[in-house]
Amino acid sequence: MAAPFFVLWDHSQLWGLLLCRGLTALGVPFATVSCAAVADGVLSRRAKPPALLVPGGFARRKFAALGPQGVAAIRNYVTDGGTYLGICGGAGLALSHADGLGLCPWVRRPFGERLDHLVSGHVRLTVDRDSPLVPPLEGPHLAAPVWWPAGFVPSPDQAAPRDVSVLAAYAGAEADLRLADIHLGAMSEAVLAACQERFGLRLTPAFLTGGACVVTGSFGRGRYVLSHAHLETPDSPAANAWLAHLLGHFAGNGTTFPTPVPAWEPAKEPILFADPSLEAARRNMDAVLAAGLGLRLLLRRNTWLLGWRPGMPGFSLSNLAVMLAGAGAMPPTAAAREYWRVVGPDFADRFATFARRMEVFFPAQRLEITLSLVDRPAGADPQLAAERRELFGNGPGGGGLCGELIDRLDGLLARLLPAVRAEEECLRRPGGIIPPGPPER
Repeated sequence: MAAPFFVLWDHSQLWGLLLCRGLTALGVPFATVSCAAVADGVLSRRAKPPALLVPGGFARRKFAALGPQGVAAIRNYVTDGGTYLGICGGAGLALSHADGLGLCPWVRRPFGERLDHLVSGHVRLTVDRDSPLVPPLEGPHLAAPVWWPAGFVPSPDQAAPRDVSVLAAYAGAEADLRLADIHLGAMSEAVLAACQERFGLRLTPAFLTGGACVVTGSFGRGRYVLSHAHLETPDSPAANAWLAHLLGHFAGNGTTFPTPVPAWEPAKEPILFADPSLEAARRNMDAVLAAGLGLRLLLRRNTWLLGWRPGMPGFSLSNLAVMLAGAGAMPPTAAAREYWRVVGPDFADRFATFARRMEVFFPAQRLEITLSLVDRPAGADPQLAAERRELFGNGPGGGGLCGELIDRLDGLLARLLPAVRAEEECLRRPGGIIPPGPPER
């Protein structure tokens, strides 16, 4: 293959790490690329990637980081025959809205529907078996994981239907599907029906029956594939096979990537980046998670992702823990060493402060939940709410002190992975690919 795939790294965090790990497991050549490098014109250089892969994460932040020049660069790349593969947040970035690239004329279903249901786990998908973008299937459905998904729908102000094809539609829940911390997959259909009939509880969103999950279409001479299903999820064989099929199709010339993405246990991976600041942070992270798990505010969803009670900052903590583990499991490069020499000590100090505050925050949160049920109306105490904002910011976006720690790890991971840098660095090597460099000994 003439050139590697590009992975748009910015504001993807856990999901960017998962995609890069999946690509490595599949044997797919790739390099990460920053929004700044895209705005600087890297997509129009000689080494044009077979596809731009945009992981999940925070679409609005990606859009802001790209800026007008970056947005125009991606649109021009696809117009000129390039391929865009967006997963979850990366799919949302490609849609037609104020913070979207406008590659696809469709939009997402309202965000409130996802907040109401907090659905995650594997779902059944009905796929377009006639599309060359879909691999052969043995059974009637394909099982694929989703993490707080929505559905794709035509824009309400779209004057006329445009060329968008549905590659996969939701066809119900698989056994591990959860609604927040409620294991829907363990409940019988009869119990679910009785809950809905007797109490009016709607436990699964309407889009899980027939709503569009994966779509494709053309833009100029290029194309896009947008997926709410996380095809890169570890140990999800059918989804991984679809990802490998798509990447082989994009690469052309009969390229195949047959290896599945194996299960992942970050806590058991060997430490290759041995650093005192990272080690201290790992100890503090273990203490924070132990406190949340012990108070039943967090739970172990799987080996790399936490579950949590509604309202808990579980994703932010899961994101932080996995990024920390992922950084330690990569061999350090010269660029990473230099960055961490400057950033690492302050990171360790901030992490220690974060852990001390969480020692009090978790018990206070547990008491608040209990007292709201027996002593006063439900609702967060103003002081506790303020503490949460300082620690985690507003909403699910991972701000506050936790967000600052994640941002520093994001910078470290960007220097540990193979990357395409900004203009002046891209000119150093033919094609602009800067490998991560040899591990330091």
